[in-house]
Order: sequence, then structure tokens, then C-alpha cells
Amino acid sequence: HPPTHPPAHVTFARTMAAPLSVECRALGPGDVVAGGCTFGTTGAPGMHERITQEDCDACMSALLAAGVREFDTAPWYGAGTSEERMGRSLANTASAAAPGAVRVFTKVGRLYVEPDGVTPCGPGYDAPGRATADERIVLNDYTAAGAKRSLKESLARMGLDSVYGLRIHDPNDNNKYDGTVDEVAIAAAEAGACTALRELRQEGVIKHVGLGMNCNKEAHQGAPEDIIRLIRSAGPGTFDSALLAGGWNLLSQAGQQCLVECEQQGIDVYIAGIYASGLLVGGSTYAYMAAPQEMVDKTQKWRDLAQKHNFSLPALAWAFATLPKCVKKVVVGMATKAQVEETMGYMREASRVPASLWTEARELGLLAADVPLPPPQ
Repeated sequence: HPPTHPPAHVTFARTMAAPLSVECRALGPGDVVAGGCTFGTTGAPGMHERITQEDCDACMSALLAAGVREFDTAPWYGAGTSEERMGRSLANTASAAAPGAVRVFTKVGRLYVEPDGVTPCGPGYDAPGRATADERIVLNDYTAAGAKRSLKESLARMGLDSVYGLRIHDPNDNNKYDGTVDEVAIAAAEAGACTALRELRQEGVIKHVGLGMNCNKEAHQGAPEDIIRLIRSAGPGTFDSALLAGGWNLLSQAGQQCLVECEQQGIDVYIAGIYASGLLVGGSTYAYMAAPQEMVDKTQKWRDLAQKHNFSLPALAWAFATLPKCVKKVVVGMATKAQVEETMGYMREASRVPASLWTEARELGLLAADVPLPPPQ
């Protein structure tokens, strides 16, 4: 039977955590990763716009022209249609990039089958007579066999021979999880997805192993303790990076200890959810639900502070997200050429945010005392 509790050798005694190392820094286009929402059935996180394949192609052209070279997707995004759209856009536009310069990441842990519950969802989602994305069935599988099957099916949907990296996606924190099994323990076990990904990297099939999980802590979403447990139970050297979403932004720092763990283990962090799923960039959602009044009010206080210092709120979101030294990439969903241009503008603007602003934010009660601040410039 699948394990239903953490392995006995994994302990979580609370100790004094080392502080997170932070500094003000500037990022470039090569530090930006186009997130899965870019090529799924929705637009930028929290904005919920419908997009076409033509929109995806135009967005891909704009991303490549801007210097973005990394793309993140997953079977979960659009029930496999994000992968397919990304693959089509790469085929249509990737000639704009140097050969081999583009890096594609997808994820394992969720498989998609047709409504018969058996047939894998292959390419051609928009062919006449195909089941809609909403009619497809998701099956959770965090085993080694499931990971290898997932890679095969993802490559077929994308029309690619290979991907640069694979990430284990949301164990114990997904819409199919009911608490009866421990998907983190399954993934970290000898016959689990971690083993498969290490083997694929050793064989040269992929070059990069990661995880992709929500590090916020909401009633409906987020499992920071499981992130740390997966990193520790998978063993040293398993993960090259951790894509951490939702728990390190202006509104939530619930994932801070996950970043500390990554820093201590030498794991690069790809930070996502920097706009809190939309609220920090003009949307109305927080953690993919209607924003509670508390967060609406806090967002307004951040907006007031940004305006006082002549910055846009999204630029402050960028600047804060990149303070930890372990953050190497920022993952953002962009659905149109205009959003690509906006994103690059926010990134450049963020480089001018001074360290003194974060001290002022703490004095205003916007940042807790345990959130590390960069030294004065």
C-alpha cells in the first residue's frame, strides 16, 4: 500500500533557522521564465482571459525578442493544452532564438486521459470531435513509472524530442489529494518520481530536476512543510531547483522557511506568484480566489507606498520577489505582446527600488519583524 505518513527517518524538530540572505539587485530578461499560464487557457495569473493559438504565437515571438529563453509548463495547465500550445508556438517562432538556446520545463505527478478513463491525452486537442479540456480526466501518479509515462506523453503533446528539465508537481497539494495517501512520501520512495528523475538526468535524457509547489499557507492551497519534507527525504543532490509559488510576495511570506531550506541546500529558487495571482497587478484575486478584504486593504497600503516613491505596484512586487539571493529566476505568466512589454518594464523599474523602502514598509506594518531586509545602500 502507498505510504500514509512521512518516512520514519525524516524529522522536523524546530530549531533556530538561519536567516535568509537578501540583497537589492537587478535582473535581466534571461532571469525571466514564461509561466504555464502563458500558453494555457487563461492569460496572466488572476486575469482569466481566453487566448488563441495566434495569441500564443505572438506572445512567444515577443518573449524571444525580449530575450526570454526559459519556458515552464505542466500537464495540469489547461489539461495538457498548455503543453501543446507551447510546442506549436515554439515550432512556429523558435527560429528567432539561437539553436539550443530555448529551455523547456514541464512537470510530472499528474496524467491526463480521455473521458474513457484510459486513453492518454495526445496531441490535437482542437481537432473536431475531441473531448474538451474540461472533459479530460486527471490521474495523480507520483511513482517512477508514472513520471516516465508523463514525460513520454508531454513530449508527444509538445511535439518535442526532449525537454531541459522536469519538476515534481504539487504532491499533497492538489485537487485530487484527499489525505488518504502521502504523495510526498510516494515521490521520495525508492520507486518514486524522484528516483526516475535522477535516473533520467544521469542518463542525459534531461539536464535538470526540480519541484514545483505552492509555498503559501492558505486553507485551500499551499504546503510549505511538505516542500521541506520532500527536499529532505529525496536526499542531497536530487533537486537542482525549486519552483516556489505564492508564498514569497508583498502579501504573503509564508514560504520564507522554504527559501531558507533551499539556500542551505544549494538549491536554486524559481519564484512564482509574485503578483499573488493577480491582486498586485490590478486583478481581484488572491491565491486564485476572490481576494479577502484584508488583502485588498493591504494591497492599497502597498500601492500608496509605491506611489509615494514614484514606483508602480508591480515593480515593487518584482523588487521584493528578487531580494533573496537564492532566487535565480522569476516565473511570470504573460499572454500577449503587451503583457511581455509591461513585464520587462516592471523588471527594469524594480532595479531602482532602494533598500530604504523596505525599512519603511516594516515601520508601516507591511512586513513582519522576521522578514529579512537588505542592508542600506
